Amino acid sequence: MAIMSFIFIFFFFSSLQPILSLYEDQVGLMDWHQQYIGKVKQAVFHTHKTGRKRVVASTDQNIIATLDLRRGEIFWRHVLGPNDVVDGIDIALGKYVITLSSGGSILRAWNLPDGQMVWESSLHGPKHSKPLLLTRNLIIEKDNVLIVFSNGRLNAVSCIDGEVLWKKDFEEESLEVQQVIQPPGSGFIYVVGFAASSQFEMYKINAKNGELLKHESTAFSGRFTGEVSLVSSETVVALDSTGSILLTISFHNGKISSQQTPVSNLLEDSPGLAVIIHPSVTGIFAIKTDAATIFIRVIGEGKLEVVEKTNHETVVSDALSISEGQQAFALVQHAGSSIHLTVKPAHDWDSNLLKESIKMDQQRGFVHKVFINNYIRTDRSHGFRALIVMEDHSLLLLQQGAIVWSREDGLASIIDVTTSELPVEKAGVSVAKVELNLFEWLKGHVLKLKGTLMLATLEDIAAIQHMRLKSSEKSKMTLLKQWLACSNHMFYYYYYY
Repeated sequence: MAIMSFIFIFFFFSSLQPILSLYEDQVGLMDWHQQYIGKVKQAVFHTHKTGRKRVVASTDQNIIATLDLRRGEIFWRHVLGPNDVVDGIDIALGKYVITLSSGGSILRAWNLPDGQMVWESSLHGPKHSKPLLLTRNLIIEKDNVLIVFSNGRLNAVSCIDGEVLWKKDFEEESLEVQQVIQPPGSGFIYVVGFAASSQFEMYKINAKNGELLKHESTAFSGRFTGEVSLVSSETVVALDSTGSILLTISFHNGKISSQQTPVSNLLEDSPGLAVIIHPSVTGIFAIKTDAATIFIRVIGEGKLEVVEKTNHETVVSDALSISEGQQAFALVQHAGSSIHLTVKPAHDWDSNLLKESIKMDQQRGFVHKVFINNYIRTDRSHGFRALIVMEDHSLLLLQQGAIVWSREDGLASIIDVTTSELPVEKAGVSVAKVELNLFEWLKGHVLKLKGTLMLATLEDIAAIQHMRLKSSEKSKMTLLKQWLACSNHMFYYYYYY
């Protein structure tokens, strides 16, 4: 009998071990995870008929990533170093993601499908300058070439292996290069900018070998301010230092001509200080004042014509080539709880290729950026999708008047997280009733965050201690988990079991 009892007890305790090991195996395992990329600065679509449709993005977190255009999921991403800020991105040869970073000092090519780095080139020069990346299809001796201006030097770089084919220095100390332009079908490159803030400089460079073909300059009585807007391959627009005079500068065939237009001539009321917002749309640019956004067409020999004035907050996309010789661009305007998305052809302001209204959560704030892409519908007409970046850094894809997907990429900049537990909501018993009301509940979390960040006052500390005492008296049975995150810009709160 004693032996039978011993055997029974032995097998009973042996059977407990697998049950305990289930819990031990869970230690250190990740229940779930999320990846974020941050606020998108630049985006390029890749929507060829073959292969997956993607959008390539660079962000304020020094991240480059490709997203699935259908669902918004990350295909791959790379987090660059803290000082390796991305200055420009593009897609070359349909298979390479090109990135310019570190103030224009590092040029890289990444394999589009899997994100593997193909090559890296270091681009140094005589002085610091604004980095510019030009990926227009330029071919030198059967080699596709990238044009990069950085560190006071113009470089032609091979797409295949990153070799620098030629370079041209611009060592004048006061020269600030604003644009690098290759007119379509030409064998030369324009480099334009300001010297000593009052002189416009134009350099015409042979695209095949970097030889200087022509250099012209002209001085103005005032000073330039801000950046220039490119309205054609041989025309730019700039503002003077007072923000009250628009300068239209043409350099057709390397000969500079200019036209000055007071901003007040284009508006009936006093505009105040104006700044240029410069989408790369042929023949059109925009200026923004305290009261309105004004869209202006360049006609004739530098003459300007107002095509529209709007008092709504407006964001403009860059131009998108939809067919040979035709471009389109998007306007996004806010109206209450909705945003209006309009796509126009660059050559005809009065017509619309698309006009939609989309309901938007007002907590996301204003639209900060918009990028557009086109596709061909079954009836052979053009359809459009828009990628928008909101004030809270969330990313949304819009198509056919609806939000296809959204990403809360503001969570990429979380600075603190706190968790709490709430009773499971049952029929007739809500979280609000248990916790008195949502305002007091959220206020408590804010107090905890202030305590964590060492920003709490003596009154706050006393309130936190009172909350902890009150919380200890509550039952911890059958609890719903909730976490509250604080980023640089927003509060987020989520529930999970």
